[in-house]
Amino acid sequence: MTTIDWQRTVLVLFPPDALERHLCSPVLDMLDRHGFSPIRYEVLWHRPPGQDAWQERNITSVWKAYFYRQVDLVFDLGPTIALLVEDRRAADAPGTGHTRLRALKGASDPAEAAPGTIRRDLRGINVMLDIVHTSDSPEDSQHEASVFFGPELGRPLSGGLAELRDLVGLLQAGIPRETREYDDVLIGLRSKLIAAVWPELSVLGRKLAPGLVADPRPGAGAELAALLPGGEAHPLAELMACEFLPDHPKTDLKQAAARMAVYGLTLDRWEHVVLQTSMIFPPLRRTS
Repeated sequence: MTTIDWQRTVLVLFPPDALERHLCSPVLDMLDRHGFSPIRYEVLWHRPPGQDAWQERNITSVWKAYFYRQVDLVFDLGPTIALLVEDRRAADAPGTGHTRLRALKGASDPAEAAPGTIRRDLRGINVMLDIVHTSDSPEDSQHEASVFFGPELGRPLSGGLAELRDLVGLLQAGIPRETREYDDVLIGLRSKLIAAVWPELSVLGRKLAPGLVADPRPGAGAELAALLPGGEAHPLAELMACEFLPDHPKTDLKQAAARMAVYGLTLDRWEHVVLQTSMIFPPLRRTS
């Protein structure tokens, strides 16, 4: 049985969005600069088998069931890296490793995270796509390690940080780097919708549409939808008008995908997860 000093050891997760965006390496750099050394790891290639146990408190006390299903969307994107990191400064740094890491990662909502934190500086998308998870206490680390690693507590990193960097490099090399934030995804969706219906637009519509596509104002999508022949009756109008924000009318992306398919359009996995989760959890905007 592996012996771990849970007062000095913190569980860290790089969820699939971190790998998709090739942000694991810069996060490792920040961990190292703040005195944290990885000692054990595991790559989870599929939805973590203990995911429900990990989110038990949120399922039962915090989130509604449909909120929790957003977690599935995130983990369906690809592999997750689970780590145990040891606090090298435990003896002489103020606070425990858990409190220092909690401060380093920043608020769960990236828009509320302070400058200098992981989630703000590396620009997490929203609460669900927030780059990194760390356990908040020694008890949480021990519990969550059992969820993600099982009784063996993962694989030892005999080569330390260099070995982990090599593994992360290989994982990220197999995934095209995703650079789109919420605003990029929204503009991209509206751009392809407008391009698909371009022949249907009036002369005035073709003049106004390009500027509205890139307009960050809430309501710009509704103005775009009004340019469509038939207005709200057009099959793409609801999708065009949707802001994909919590305090705005929502749209069913499965139904939207069927309507898009008529025009030969699709949503890729990243577009789907960003738009779906942002309808529930406010995204970090480009102006933030």
